[in-house]
Amino acid sequence: MSHTSHDNVATILFLTVLLTACNGGGEDADKTPAPRVTPPIIESSDTSIDQSNDNLDDQAANSIGSNDTNAALIANNAFSLARTSCGLNGLSADTALEDIATQHTNYIQYVFANSIPTVFNAHYENEIADIANVTNTNNPFFGGLDLGARLSNADYANARFGAAENIAQSMYYSSAGKLFSSEVMANSMAKSLLAAPYHLRSLMLPSLYLTGTSIVTYKPHNKNATNNQGYILVNNSAATQATKNETVKGVFTYPCQGVTDTVTALYNETPDPVKHTGRDLQNDPIGQPIYISVPSARTITISNVTFYDVGRNINVPIELLDYRQDPYKDTVNELPANEAFILPITDDLKSCEAFYSNNKNCGLYGNSEYRVSFDVLIDNKTIERKSFVFKTGAVNEA
Repeated sequence: MSHTSHDNVATILFLTVLLTACNGGGEDADKTPAPRVTPPIIESSDTSIDQSNDNLDDQAANSIGSNDTNAALIANNAFSLARTSCGLNGLSADTALEDIATQHTNYIQYVFANSIPTVFNAHYENEIADIANVTNTNNPFFGGLDLGARLSNADYANARFGAAENIAQSMYYSSAGKLFSSEVMANSMAKSLLAAPYHLRSLMLPSLYLTGTSIVTYKPHNKNATNNQGYILVNNSAATQATKNETVKGVFTYPCQGVTDTVTALYNETPDPVKHTGRDLQNDPIGQPIYISVPSARTITISNVTFYDVGRNINVPIELLDYRQDPYKDTVNELPANEAFILPITDDLKSCEAFYSNNKNCGLYGNSEYRVSFDVLIDNKTIERKSFVFKTGAVNEA
């Protein structure tokens, strides 16, 4: 994205929500917790919400945001390609999931178009005392308190096999009134979700097969409409009877060999993956994380890690995030013992380009190849060596 000193974009990644299948049937409680390319998802129809609903008052009618199906398709394809590039099955568009996502996206945008929340969890449609007039059942787009309720209220049959919800919200200001299209922001928000550890791991669940994304734009409350725009992305994914037990063999990573155009930096995620370090991601981001999963293992231990900048012949310092250093141990966000993340620490890199402050940390270098190598000790028995090269895209500011 282009940038001037008078433009500003901020992306917020909300806590991912998982519903996991239990005993092949019912649901557990909500948990808040070389590339192989398949053809892109084909959108079969426009499933935007009905804008002729006579039951909506004028304020609500003016706040309806149609799902931008072109932008949603860009996000769907980004998630599907990320999966297939690293050996997982692709995602198939599901209009029922898209409808559920669209209603929830409109719920969120109604809140932000008509109020300035001080406390807000985008995955929940609960009443918030200081903005009660636009939350819960006072919001005309209320669909259910949480993901489980929204799926149930929509009679979504595949919910019993497992489902996930990921949400990103961006707010953009331009002094010149040159606002990004929803298509541009869809790509940006999708890539940001693929760099946020807790969101990334849910987007890479092997069992997921169906997906539906909604993207709407809105004008933030009490902001100049010419210079400000908000964007919301809600992605719902689900497993099916046929895929609920799908898994991967060996050591799975994302990124993997041949992946290109990742973000250079992670500036935001809830829950905060570096909470235990005291780092403020907004001011001191980290580079694109590496997700590691060995589904067949009980425990894994990552060691001998190198994160090598191929073009500059330098090693990037890293930190590990696994169950041993987990800031959310013994909580619903606890990492399984067979998963881990490599977090590149980019404080000393001079990766910012001309339109950024020279003192700003911008993560990894843009459009650059990185070779990641590490050992995996599986169940304290066998060691596997893994190595691959991926490439970043342009330097990102949020």
